[in-house]
Amino acid sequence: MSCERAEKYYANLRKVIESISFEKKAEEVVDLAKRYIDDTKYYIDKGDCETALVTASYAEGLLDALRILGLANFEWIHEKPKRVFVAGTFDLLHPGHIELFKEASKLGNVIAVVARDETVKKLKGKPPVLNEEQRRYMVSSIKYVKEAHIGGEDPLETVVKLKPDIVFLGPDQRWDERELEEELKKRGLNVRVMRMKEKRCIPKGICSSSKIVKRILELLCTVQRA
Repeated sequence: MSCERAEKYYANLRKVIESISFEKKAEEVVDLAKRYIDDTKYYIDKGDCETALVTASYAEGLLDALRILGLANFEWIHEKPKRVFVAGTFDLLHPGHIELFKEASKLGNVIAVVARDETVKKLKGKPPVLNEEQRRYMVSSIKYVKEAHIGGEDPLETVVKLKPDIVFLGPDQRWDERELEEELKKRGLNVRVMRMKEKRCIPKGICSSSKIVKRILELLCTVQRA
């Protein structure tokens, strides 16, 4: 995952520091903020996104303090957060789902879409363990998710209806990124399609709904034999 969020943060800070006006006694603090901004660029170049965000927030805090004290004058440039579309069954939530939402949230506000019960039956040949409204409720309770919706019969129409800026795919979702972008363009939506490169299971353990079911059955068999 690129440091896209940190890069935007850095660009905003650079614009502010180039236009800021301040009193002489604030010079030392402004210089410190500049050093934190330089550190942000350093960590972005290293690919250390989290540290880049930390140093950027230090610079922002110093500049805001000066403005509150009336020692500096500037305006923040506020960009509207991007809407990031993430879709799936999300039956029997596990750490892998959380990591997917966490990664997507780095790009903007996550708009999660839960597949309908009928859609799950068609795709997997069996109904989900939890119904669509329960799954939507659980997903909506995850801190990385801004909104949660139940999908429609046509997944592409659901994307068009919600009008995201980014469609974020899981590692094992079958869509081809370029083909999906082109298909959405045909429907009048110019959207960027991105993919999480690999599954993450943190902490290590079971990160599969089907494996959770299998494990439950194994434990039941063990109990019955005992």
